[in-house]
Amino acid sequence: MPDQGNLRRSEALIEHGFLLPPIALGELSWQASVMKTLDGKTALVTGGARGIGAAIVRRLAGAGAHVAINFANSTDAAEALADECRAAGGKAFTVRADVSKLTEIESLFAACDREFGGTPNLDILVNNAGIGSGGQDASLKSGGEELFDAMMATNVKGPHFVTQAALPRLRDHGRIVNIGSMSGKVGQPFAAGYGMTKRALQSLTMSTALHVAKRQITCNLIAPGAVATDFIAALREKPGWDDATAKHTPMGRLGTPEDIAGAVMMLVGEDARWVTGQVIEASGGLSI
Repeated sequence: MPDQGNLRRSEALIEHGFLLPPIALGELSWQASVMKTLDGKTALVTGGARGIGAAIVRRLAGAGAHVAINFANSTDAAEALADECRAAGGKAFTVRADVSKLTEIESLFAACDREFGGTPNLDILVNNAGIGSGGQDASLKSGGEELFDAMMATNVKGPHFVTQAALPRLRDHGRIVNIGSMSGKVGQPFAAGYGMTKRALQSLTMSTALHVAKRQITCNLIAPGAVATDFIAALREKPGWDDATAKHTPMGRLGTPEDIAGAVMMLVGEDARWVTGQVIEASGGLSI
């Protein structure tokens, strides 16, 4: 007979977004049988309060990891997400820090050290925090310096120094996952500055992978395509943009935050232990 307690727990986690709908194996789902694969692990997700970051937090916490939810401005969303994780039986706490500022990165890791204990104390780092143009002109033709500098500070400087601070804290066999963008793989004159930041993150990924390889730590980058979040709200307000983008995507739809979170879970698992330094598209086949 199936374990009814596990089934009920799986249903609750699915309802709240911590697991995707199950793949049935008899009466007990495959996901229910592996949902605690990260028991005893610790994780830090930067930019973890909303969108893709929140979906990643839910999956990590649902798999048993103790998750630090970093945020810069979304206090209410971060606290609500932490409460949601704990209500579902997971472990999570919030840490406010702007990763574009070194002093706040130091505060971020001091808070994690207090919660996780003595170093090394970290198993999984997800560099997800990032900003886009927010509807401002970010084009090669006329994008301004202030926006360019802000994107560089958060999208490049941030993950560089967050990773630097994480290195002595990461346990051997740990995982680093950087969240990039397809904008870093293709030419986009209308968003040249943003694309540059995501290309730079690919370089950081490969350099980090080499630096930590002897410790059996992996570092990879996920390059999402168009994902239906507030991050691209300005684009989605344009009439017909969603339909045109879906039509341009071989799989015929925009991505969801859960699509990207699923790719993260693939990389942080034991089966991906020999996958490192890679740029992995999660785009519905956008570049095929």
